[in-house]
Amino acid sequence: MAEIDKPLKELNEKEEFSALVNWALNKLPPFHSMDLRQRASGVIYQTSLHKCGRQVRVGKPMVKTDFPGTIVYDWPEEVKYDTLGVDVITRSTLRADIINVAKMKGKLLTAQQVTELANPQINWNDQPQVETPQIKLVQTERNCWDVVLTEEERNLLSEFLDV
Repeated sequence: MAEIDKPLKELNEKEEFSALVNWALNKLPPFHSMDLRQRASGVIYQTSLHKCGRQVRVGKPMVKTDFPGTIVYDWPEEVKYDTLGVDVITRSTLRADIINVAKMKGKLLTAQQVTELANPQINWNDQPQVETPQIKLVQTERNCWDVVLTEEERNLLSEFLDV
């Protein structure tokens, strides 16, 4: 990477790909994974990189989209190589997917609309309330706690284990 302080949004696709591969090899935390995309002949390919200790495993490349005018990533303005992270990469691919789907449908979304679609606000009060059963515990002579199951819970467990 020649310009490490340049925002990723200002890089061309070749520089962007180089920066992401370099970041994956040198800064991707162990036991984490990320999606890596590249455009070749107008087609966007995606693969996943998994870091296991000091090794990086690469998944099978798949065609993500071949619709003309699609974007590979949608980076926030302030993101640079040093501020890159797995969560930033994941959000950028999600935002790019939202923009690409809208383009395929002939729509242009504003940044606010993309943000609203990427971060839906869930109204938890509208969700049906499920009653959580209370667990019954009994203390043993060894100062341990045993779970006491009802007959119905035992039947459900045995049915599940028998399947």
